[in-house]
Amino acid sequence: MDEKFQVAVIFIAALFIGIAGIFVSGFLFSGEGSFDGSLVVDSYEVVWHDNGTLTEKYVYDVKESGEYRMLYRVWAAPLYSSSQAGSIPDSSRIELVGVKTPDNTAGYIKSKNGDVYLFNAGDSGQESDLTSFVSEKAYPNEAGILDAGYFSPGKYTVGFTYKIYPPIEYDDEASHINIMFASDHIPYKNVKITLDSPEITKVFMHPPGYQISYEDGGAVITGSSPEDEIIEAEMLLKPGAAENIPGQKEYVEGVSEKTVSENGSYEAGFSVAGIVADAGKIIVLLVPFLLVVLYYVSGREKQYTVPKYLSTIPDKKLTPWQVNLLFKGDAFESDENGFYATLLDLHKKKKIKLTEKKDEKGVLIEILDGETDDSYERKVLGFISANSGKNGVLDTGYFEEISRSAMKSSADEKIASALKESLNSIMSSSDETLSSRYAVDGRGNLILFYAAGGLLIIASMICLFVYPDASSPEFLGVSLGVVVIIQALVATLFPSTLFGHWKDDYYKEKLEWESFKRFVSDLSQIKKYGTEDLNMWGEWLVYATALGAGDKVEAAMKELKVDVSETGYFYPHYIWFIGFHSISTFTPPSQGASGGGFGAGGGFGGGGAGGR
Repeated sequence: MDEKFQVAVIFIAALFIGIAGIFVSGFLFSGEGSFDGSLVVDSYEVVWHDNGTLTEKYVYDVKESGEYRMLYRVWAAPLYSSSQAGSIPDSSRIELVGVKTPDNTAGYIKSKNGDVYLFNAGDSGQESDLTSFVSEKAYPNEAGILDAGYFSPGKYTVGFTYKIYPPIEYDDEASHINIMFASDHIPYKNVKITLDSPEITKVFMHPPGYQISYEDGGAVITGSSPEDEIIEAEMLLKPGAAENIPGQKEYVEGVSEKTVSENGSYEAGFSVAGIVADAGKIIVLLVPFLLVVLYYVSGREKQYTVPKYLSTIPDKKLTPWQVNLLFKGDAFESDENGFYATLLDLHKKKKIKLTEKKDEKGVLIEILDGETDDSYERKVLGFISANSGKNGVLDTGYFEEISRSAMKSSADEKIASALKESLNSIMSSSDETLSSRYAVDGRGNLILFYAAGGLLIIASMICLFVYPDASSPEFLGVSLGVVVIIQALVATLFPSTLFGHWKDDYYKEKLEWESFKRFVSDLSQIKKYGTEDLNMWGEWLVYATALGAGDKVEAAMKELKVDVSETGYFYPHYIWFIGFHSISTFTPPSQGASGGGFGAGGGFGGGGAGGR
């Protein structure tokens, strides 16, 4: 494919990866995906009154039958039944006053000390069984509803009424209450919190992002909460308000300043994390366009006109391996085809002798002349010599045999692995000096993209360390940094000259080699030439093999009955290199309840809704 087409492929791939990355990362780390679970809270409404009364209304949405018998909310603070009045300690606590249950269900509470009480249990004959079931299954500090069988799919509305005694901090300037309504819970699709007190002066929500509207009688907060995200309201109230609100009171100097300071840092963390995540989204979307700009600045080549098909060898001074290195794919990387073409060329030069076997399992290779000035040819001859038998002949069928036996023998596995490493080091040889004479490697230009992705990850991780509460946008930033690296990796997979360039007029030569490969790959074009010039056919076979099209020439030779062996070339009648392929691709089988603090997370309460 030509360079502009390659750039178009990179642009489309990078843009798709970027858009998909933003969507998937947002879905995973915003918590939106959790709203599709088998049990969610469709609506959560809670009202706190400054006389200590707290009411909760849950609408549980059960989506699967035979899954849940208990729908509950558990508190991270001490929970008691109001009927325990005489034995409830005088400390920060929550007292359950009543439960509103759907038809055919029973309400229950399992208090901090493990006592179980039922509400609307119906048949008194079942009460003992239900009490035992709740005692066994429920957590301490849990209230909920119970179905004697299992809840059918549908929505179930449950109401709880409590008397709440939170820690209250105060001084001469302000009063402070921090209530955590949930911390570990199933997803809440819709949340509405009403704080009913004309004494409220300021509300801080944790996490930020909730809509807060102030009214004469208090504040109303709305939003939603993904799974296990805290829902916490921290309030500053007028001085003296603490006197009339039930709770455990403590004088703390500088209540207002501490509250504002803690929440300022908390919200700053979310702001910084949000900025990093938004920057990540922008970078991800810019990368495809910046890659196109980079191509036009650093990689665009001069235009040349060359024939579509070229039957002559563009440059016979280059060895087959050099052609493979420079023009097969990437100008800085060779592959196995250069190795196979070199064997054919060494046979023609009478450096080695290739002989087919009657069983068609590999070939026999004998070194006739081990002297050569070419460094790559010396590597190839060295490999042949090192793996030849006592008769001085390398039988490549041995490679197939050792590959098969290595699957059962650990000793043969070691031999096969060593052979693979040795052969692949030759097949993937490079020559930086030669490649640099022809082209400029543009992959170094992609380092900026890798750096951008890395910096995005590092910045997000620093934010996570400094502001651990803002984990959702921080993990989103990390994910987007990975997406940028993947986008850069896609660009790296393409030839190094795409974002670099060919020197002098070597790009024209590259186009000529592509025209030659196009010619030898088209049987209709080859048929236009006679079969008399066997030397020409031999050269076609060698250089076509270097370019990965040797099988096309072999097929044409068989169809046209061309035998180049008469001119000293090796004429294969079957897949002669299969032994090398077997060993180069060998895979070893052995691999094969505290509260009352300032700031987020310090609120009294916690817990949340769930089901079992």
